Parts: sequence; C-alpha cells; structure tokens
Amino acid sequence: DDHAEEPDAEGVLRFDPHVWLDPENAKAMAMAVADTLSAADPGNAAAYAANARTFAAGIDAVSAEIAASLAPVKDKPYIVFHDAYQYFERRFGLTAAGAIADVSAQPPSARRLKEIRSILAKTGAVCVFREPQYDDRMVNTVIEDSAARAGVLDPLGAGLTPGPGAYPQLLRDLAAALRACLAG
Repeated sequence: DDHAEEPDAEGVLRFDPHVWLDPENAKAMAMAVADTLSAADPGNAAAYAANARTFAAGIDAVSAEIAASLAPVKDKPYIVFHDAYQYFERRFGLTAAGAIADVSAQPPSARRLKEIRSILAKTGAVCVFREPQYDDRMVNTVIEDSAARAGVLDPLGAGLTPGPGAYPQLLRDLAAALRACLAG
C-alpha cells in the first residue's frame, strides 16, 4: 500500500489500517497467530496449524463466492462514507469513486462534501454507502438531488455474533450490501 503510516501535516491519517478487509491478509494473520501460539505452546502446535489451515480453506471458499457475487457489479462506481475499503476493493476489483471522509473517518469539511458531490456527478456513482456507526446526514447531503442510492456498509461487523463464523459473515455482508445497492 502506498499510504504513509503517520498523519500528514494537517493531521490526517493516510495509512489504511483496515487490513482485515482483504481475506488474504486475514489468512496471513491467522497463520501468524498459529505460529505464535505454537511457539508458546508446542504441545498444541498441530492443533493450531490445523485450525489455521481450516480457516484459510474456509476463507478461500468465501472469497470465491464473493468474487462471483460481485463480478456483475464490479465496474459500477460508488462512494463510501470513509476510506476504509481499499483492501477489499483491490481484492475484488471494485470501482470506488471516492470517500466522503478520509481513512480516519473524521467529519469532512463543507468543501469536501462539495468535492464528493462533484465526483458523484462526474462518475455517475450509483451508490453512496454510509456506516451504521456514523450519522447518515452527510450521505444524505451527498446524494441529495441525484439518482444515487444510499446503502450501508459495516466494516466492523457491529451486529455480528462473535465466533468462528463472524469473519466470513462480515465479508459476505459487505459483498451483499455492495451488490444489492449497485445492482439496484
């Protein structure tokens, strides 16, 4: 990723910390956890390795499912509330046109909202996605007087039940929300 890891001169965070939204990164993290646990608890190393392999196989299946699901809408431009989806977008070849807020999700300026409305008009973005953790007024402002629809993306999986199926469900939910809004 070509983003800096530190805030710039204006204090804006440029590094996208949402690495978990790329399933390949999640698999690498699971393997690293298994390796660390194996080093700390060699007696259970085989179980940790087996669990990581099972997780990776499941994620491969979910990734294939998502790629197929999103293929028909991958060329449709959209705008997100905050710039948190770069890893997911690159993995699945999606066409993001912009973000209302930067990766830090700090409230955008009036100038930024005007810029995003211009991007919406220029790109013909069909959806502008809000997040359940943030007020939807900015998204409503951006789509006002346009044909764009509002959708909801939740990169944190706030409504998911913790457990072994939570991460695959997070990915499926993102894909389903994108497809539903973009397919119209």
